[in-house]
Amino acid sequence: MQPRAAVDILLGMLLLALFQACTTVTEGPHALAFDGSPDCGIIAVSEAPPSSFTVEVWLRSDPEAFAGVMRPLALWKNVFNLSENADEQVVFIIGEEAVGASSPFSLMDGQLHHVAGTYDGAVGSAKLFIDGDLVGASGDPAFVSDSPTEQVQFGCAKENTEAFYGVLDELRLSSIVRYTDAFEVPTAAYEGDDDTLMLFHLDEGTGATATSTGDFTMTISDAAWVEFDVGGEE
Repeated sequence: MQPRAAVDILLGMLLLALFQACTTVTEGPHALAFDGSPDCGIIAVSEAPPSSFTVEVWLRSDPEAFAGVMRPLALWKNVFNLSENADEQVVFIIGEEAVGASSPFSLMDGQLHHVAGTYDGAVGSAKLFIDGDLVGASGDPAFVSDSPTEQVQFGCAKENTEAFYGVLDELRLSSIVRYTDAFEVPTAAYEGDDDTLMLFHLDEGTGATATSTGDFTMTISDAAWVEFDVGGEE
């Protein structure tokens, strides 16, 4: 083999190795990792919220993150706010009047959790579930504002100045009350049905957008793709 040919082959092998090292691996289940502000996912919505709904998400927090700040999970301003507040209470707030359900349970323990909030518009009732347990219910009627914003924020709030620390996955918004009492949490990714308004599996693994059922698109800022499986190990 000529010296020049050997050099060309070696150079080609080095370039291939460099390309492979810099290419995101997209095989297998994924999720989004948030590291505080300005990490965020934004979903544009042009329709009115359903009269009753359920919002739910899987998460694994970063227990080493800063304490005493809000940890937003999913927020549709003037419709719902599912988050952990600065007092380490998980809250599911409906509308503008800060009425809803809460529980003195901190999600920032590094464990895998399923969190769901349900709203029954017929009676103005909000309920909060953590890992399948009913942990809170609204004492007073809660009502959705008639002026909702046109975006759902995922993992962030307040113009993206507050954000989650950890991994978020499997965001589902349904147009029904899916849970009324304690339930067995799913052990795999959700499946869409006729009552699913939007469902983000977040398995793209690369890029700045994610897609869902219902033709919704999430625009991702700064949050990173990670391999993650709610039915198995990270």
